[in-house]
Amino acid sequence: MFQRKICVIVGGAKGKGRRLAEEYAGQKYRIAFMDIDKKSGDSLKEKIEGEYGGRVFFFNGNVNSEEDRELFAGAVNAQYKKIDCLYYRSDIKDKREENEKEIEELLRGNLRRKGILKDFA
Repeated sequence: MFQRKICVIVGGAKGKGRRLAEEYAGQKYRIAFMDIDKKSGDSLKEKIEGEYGGRVFFFNGNVNSEEDRELFAGAVNAQYKKIDCLYYRSDIKDKREENEKEIEELLRGNLRRKGILKDFA
């Protein structure tokens, strides 16, 4: 059975993150993304599901919140057995380096990762 690849984007509701989500959805990836902007996140989820089909997981949360990072990573781990690429907004300033490493470690816990962490801004 064909299994779609998974792309995870932290900070993916607007701008370059949104374009990445749409680009990967067009390549038949399933998209999981986190963003603090609920309205933009809901809009993107609806658009991708309507135009490209498949499931989209949107988590409304703040990457600077340890609890939100853990909840997001836990939900991604529970829904997907692997991820194929992970993007993290490089312009998220507050504790960016620590947050980036934590997200990657949390997602790596139970996942087989083929991709690498990629920055975008």
